[in-house]
Amino acid sequence: MGRYEKLLDMLMDFNNSIRFAAISSTSGEILWHSKRNDAKIMIPLSETKNTLRREASDWVDRCKMEDRDNLGRAMYHITSFEKIKRITIPIDAFHLLFISVDNEPLKKSKTKSYGKLVEMGKIMSIVDFVNTFE
Repeated sequence: MGRYEKLLDMLMDFNNSIRFAAISSTSGEILWHSKRNDAKIMIPLSETKNTLRREASDWVDRCKMEDRDNLGRAMYHITSFEKIKRITIPIDAFHLLFISVDNEPLKKSKTKSYGKLVEMGKIMSIVDFVNTFE
C-alpha cells in the first residue's frame, strides 16, 4: 500500500464524520479516493474535480502570500456549507488532499447552529505522519 492510500485509510478510520477523501493532482485529476459506505455523494464527482482544479490555482496564490506577508505556511482551506464542510490540504507540490466532512450540529438546539468543529490538528498530524514515508 502506498502512502496516499495509507493516508486515506487512516483518515477514514480516524473519524466517522469524514464522508469522502481523495488525493488529486494539481490538474484536478482524482488519483485515489475513499468513500464511506453509507455516505451519499451530495456533489457530483465532475464538480468536485472542477473544485480541485480551482483549489490548485488558489494554493499557488496562497503560497505567494506566504512569501510576501510573512504569514507562515498556508496549511489548509475549509469551505463550510450547512450540511458538509469541504477541506483541501496541500500534500506536496503536485498533490492535494480533499476531504468532505458531515457538518451536522454538535447538539440540537432552538438557536442556529453552525455545525461541527473539524479536528484539523488531528487531521494534520495524520498527514504529517504519512508524509514521513516519502
